[in-house]
Amino acid sequence: MIKKVRLEGIPLTEGHSGLHLEVEGGIVRKGYYYALVPVRGFETLLIGRSATVAPLLTTRVCGLCQITHSIASAKAVESASGIEVPEEAEVLREVLGLTVRIYNNLLHQITISEDLFPDKGERFQFIRNVQRVRKFTGELLESIGGEIIHSPNIKVGGISEPVEDFVKDRILEQIPSVELALKESFEEFSEALEKTWEREGLEDDFGKHDFDFFATDLYYGKVFDFERITFVRPQEFLPDDLKFRATNLYPLVDGKPVETGPRARAVLFKGYVPKGGVKELHLLRAEENLEALKRIESLLSSYSFTGELWNQTPPSSDGETLGIGVHEAPRGVNIHAVKLDKRGKITYYKIVVPTEFNFFAVSESLRGVPAAKAEFVVRGYDPCIVCAAH
Repeated sequence: MIKKVRLEGIPLTEGHSGLHLEVEGGIVRKGYYYALVPVRGFETLLIGRSATVAPLLTTRVCGLCQITHSIASAKAVESASGIEVPEEAEVLREVLGLTVRIYNNLLHQITISEDLFPDKGERFQFIRNVQRVRKFTGELLESIGGEIIHSPNIKVGGISEPVEDFVKDRILEQIPSVELALKESFEEFSEALEKTWEREGLEDDFGKHDFDFFATDLYYGKVFDFERITFVRPQEFLPDDLKFRATNLYPLVDGKPVETGPRARAVLFKGYVPKGGVKELHLLRAEENLEALKRIESLLSSYSFTGELWNQTPPSSDGETLGIGVHEAPRGVNIHAVKLDKRGKITYYKIVVPTEFNFFAVSESLRGVPAAKAEFVVRGYDPCIVCAAH
């Protein structure tokens, strides 16, 4: 006999979401994952506004993925307008994006630490160690971006404020000790993950699927053909009243559901052979922190950022050219698409975020898992539901 189980309000994740499970013999036969956060209409709010405000307004889509929206937005407007960005500004944007990757990934580790560390003392010690690294990333975001949360220095055309050499040197001097702390927390996290899987009786491939992977770059993000993306609306396939309660779209790439994020980047750009399941997703996300820190060190060491970083050419276009901005966010491919008129006003705006892509991947990963463990699948993807219901 198949029972229907609905869980709404998935703990230890960002934003309000739900699971609809069809369960037989305690095993999920079919699962649906969906957003319940109210849509705020950022795309509509941007219509008619000057394109110069797009990076500032879209950073408010989320308090976690804020810089990745600013970067993708600025790049989209620049693409539509043909504005060239100084190389050093692009480098600083990449540094900011990688810093947010670490900042977000470690926050996710803190969020799910209740799963990993049953002992409160061990959990709080782990959190303290992680927060030491996040303190450094917060200082870096403030030094280069202007603020920790919503970075005002990311502009259409580049970065508004130079970075003096003494600021850069201060950041670089801290990296060796931060790297050591990050490696230590990685070992703690990996060990706790192994123990959790043993304690919960989970297989290494728990939560596997056979979807394709989608990523554009290992670190920063590259433009691709936006027409490859189509959308399925919740009314088209969700059961019962979920058709009208779910607040997210379900994007497809080349007509197929995909997974985006750390595993996709590893598969497509590092030659990683996936084993399947959410356990390796946790580990690959944690490994990206170390890789991102090394990349930040390399970029900051290779450039000077004291010159002009902002091309202040006013944005303008023909009303038809579609500008695409892509950034590889912590959770995967983040895309902004825009059209501008000759006055630089926005006539069209579309945002497609990583968690939107991963709704299908989460749903498919639920198939065949014990219903009592379904939330472990969701948390493996670190969903950002607020972004997904923009």
